[in-house]
Amino acid sequence: MRDVPDLTAERRAEAIRSLGIMDSEDEVDFDEITAYAAEITGAPISLVTLVDTNRQWAKSAFGTGQRDYTMDESICSHGLTGPDFFEIEDTTRDPRTSENPLVTGPDAIRYYGGAILKLGREVPIGALCVLDREPRKLSEETKRLLIILARQVTRRMELRRALVVQETLAAEVDHRVKNSLQMVTGLVRIQRAQAQSEETREALSETIDRLSAISMLHAELHKVSARNEITLHHFLPDIIRHLERTLPPQLRIIRDFEAMQVPSEVAAALALALNEAVTNAVKHAFPGDRPGSVTVRLTALGDHGMLEIVDDGAGSARMVTDPARPTGLGRQIIDASVARIEGAIHRESGPDGTRIEIRFPLPKLDE
Repeated sequence: MRDVPDLTAERRAEAIRSLGIMDSEDEVDFDEITAYAAEITGAPISLVTLVDTNRQWAKSAFGTGQRDYTMDESICSHGLTGPDFFEIEDTTRDPRTSENPLVTGPDAIRYYGGAILKLGREVPIGALCVLDREPRKLSEETKRLLIILARQVTRRMELRRALVVQETLAAEVDHRVKNSLQMVTGLVRIQRAQAQSEETREALSETIDRLSAISMLHAELHKVSARNEITLHHFLPDIIRHLERTLPPQLRIIRDFEAMQVPSEVAAALALALNEAVTNAVKHAFPGDRPGSVTVRLTALGDHGMLEIVDDGAGSARMVTDPARPTGLGRQIIDASVARIEGAIHRESGPDGTRIEIRFPLPKLDE
């Protein structure tokens, strides 16, 4: 007669594998829960266990250094198909545990109480358990607290699994976007090589530069976070470091940033505007070998932030005569980027240089 596979065990093992947590490093989130479980029960040992098909492993252990358990040593496995809490008041008197090596060996375990860990409140994968060397019985109130803590454990595990999935998808999107940008850049390079006029070749060269900038911005955004919040005062310096590699030796960029977090779409728009503003300043404000600097300042102003790009170059005569008139593709890209995040832009230019101020809304503290 063939053995019938244990579909429940297979489903449990698949759920545990989906978490990607087996044999991972210690984590404060879980260690705090086992310490608290031991405190509220007065038990010397507390574990967060995962019961696989051939072993039991403790993600967190309080009061013991043992993490790996054979199935012969596993007490948690006996409670996986029952109610939310599994209790053995005296392990020497229960036939399921009386011959367990943890019960018959030195420092014998005489009490077990475990709140079952269930993914989606459905698939049992292990337990948040407390162990004692004396027989005992927990109150119903204490059992309820352990069940609540067990649900916190599974929520943390499910959240981490969701983040891993999100980051995997983000990496796939990043790969496809980079491939697409490389393909478009290649096509534009072919067009530039075939162009007849110098004006067309110059315009296509600027397009290639902008595609490279967009590719760089995309890579930096993906690197700093796969989530929505971006630490702007860490992100923008990375953009500036890319720009500094293209600067003539007589020019420098000065940075002055306040700490600030913004949604990723705001970070992307500001980075694109910063790239265009600095590129335009380098190209037009410092003719010849004129030395100078571009100062980039990030300031928080209550419910708004301000990004300033100030150069000490020659200034723009066109901006002086008509500061509202959009001239040049770079300026139009800046304006479009600022408009997309519902920001406001102010420009002024003169013989001492050009100042661009970009104001943008900051997320509310309770959002």
